[in-house]
Amino acid sequence: MKKLLLSIIIISTFFGCRNEKKVIEKEPSPLNAYFQNSTLPAAIMGNVTREGKMEWSAFGSSVWDGTDTISENNIFRIFSMTKAIASVAALQLVEQGFLSLDDPLNELMPEMTSIPILTEDGDLYNSEASITLRHLLTHTSGFGYDFTSARLNNFKPESWEYEDKPRLFEPGARWHYGTSTDWVGKIIEKVSEQDLETYLRENITGPLEMNSTWFNVPDDLTEKIVSWGTRDSTGFNEYDRIPQQPVTSYSAGGGLFSSPRDYLTFLKCLLNDGKFDNGQILKAESVEMMFKNQLPSNMSMDHNLPDEGLPATVGQFPDESDTYGLAWAIENSEEEMVRTKGSAYWAGIANSYYTVDKKNGVAIVYFTQFLPFNDKESYDFYRLFENEVFSEIKAN
Repeated sequence: MKKLLLSIIIISTFFGCRNEKKVIEKEPSPLNAYFQNSTLPAAIMGNVTREGKMEWSAFGSSVWDGTDTISENNIFRIFSMTKAIASVAALQLVEQGFLSLDDPLNELMPEMTSIPILTEDGDLYNSEASITLRHLLTHTSGFGYDFTSARLNNFKPESWEYEDKPRLFEPGARWHYGTSTDWVGKIIEKVSEQDLETYLRENITGPLEMNSTWFNVPDDLTEKIVSWGTRDSTGFNEYDRIPQQPVTSYSAGGGLFSSPRDYLTFLKCLLNDGKFDNGQILKAESVEMMFKNQLPSNMSMDHNLPDEGLPATVGQFPDESDTYGLAWAIENSEEEMVRTKGSAYWAGIANSYYTVDKKNGVAIVYFTQFLPFNDKESYDFYRLFENEVFSEIKAN
């Protein structure tokens, strides 16, 4: 497992071709110097206060090697940043009495709870233990990803009748990052009798006027989609920027496109306990639960990192000392030098990140758009921006 995870997050040394970089900055800052000395093709970052004041810093072009300047209105593949939006959707249904955090889902979702468990020895068995919505939202359900589990990555049966790969352990036994939130999306669809795109538009992204946030970006917005691709020892290699086919199965765990402005609008709403100008998407007590550790006692996020730690070329995003709420990681360290203890944070696999610090009343987003995840240059840029924002707060 350790070799598998390490092979996924280790990135090549940064030898990419450097192009002249277009920058918009209100005044010279460490951010400007960092970008000019980096190999990053583009980045956009912003912060919002609880009162709604937004500030942005933009570097590079929306299309790699282009002539424009990337902006907060460009559209990105946000991948696992989708999870927080789906979590809010599920909690809306809990508030309305359609779901419970702790009731068994066996009758509602037999196609999920009937999936066998794969043991360390490679044997399969059926479990009678119930999976709950809380298990799914906290990633303690037993579901994993191929890239977080050697067992799943190596699982290649001759036939398989289930909608997901095997579970890895009994519900509630430990934390493991995986497809749990995709199952949350299927539950939302079944209970609401709507597809996930429609549900989110009617209940979250529409009311918040997040009009650049879609599973299928409307044709009149596709030109706002930014370049994305991979980095290797030769530089950056671009994938198709605009999707070639619409999706018909909506991934609540990682399928949304969104703009930095839209996502910061969503986080601002949660800073304000679910309130926005025209109403409330979630009750204050539900938002409060999102910022509380929801893992059982003595359980933390276990990324199965190498004993020697991560290489110097890899960002330090995985922090096994932190805990997990109902949507994101919760900062658990008193020694954290930037965000405060109790802040929420997470990321998308194409090197995008966010922070929500309720104590200081500020949320932060940071977007680049390439693989592999945990690129040190990108992660360090996010942390530098975070430091700049919080340093200004402390100074004032």
